[in-house]
Amino acid sequence: MTASEVAVLGMLSRSGPVLSPTRLQVLVIQSPGGLTKTLRRLEDAGYVRRLPDPNDRRALLVELTAKGRRASVRADAAVDAHYAAMLADLDRDDRVTLNSLLRGVLDRLEEVTGQHTTLRTGTSSS
Repeated sequence: MTASEVAVLGMLSRSGPVLSPTRLQVLVIQSPGGLTKTLRRLEDAGYVRRLPDPNDRRALLVELTAKGRRASVRADAAVDAHYAAMLADLDRDDRVTLNSLLRGVLDRLEEVTGQHTTLRTGTSSS
């Protein structure tokens, strides 16, 4: 699975399970063409399905399937394991400091862009 696919599944899992492609594009910071390709791959794999938007006959929504939810859980576990290995040499105090610094960067990013970021807390300070 590509990083883009993991990002889309994760965003649907945390912010969905149904989102518009436009909203997904903003949340995962991907170009419209790139997101279209990512969604096509995810749909072909059975991880998402596209549904008509009841509020706009011209638009489609993206829905996370049960298979996609399971894949997202597995991907999250793999990402958590990767970060745990990457941060294994940091003691608890260093992890808390790193988490605080990163939270500050994300807060500033939200301020500058006006976009809310989603921060997972799986490996923050333990």
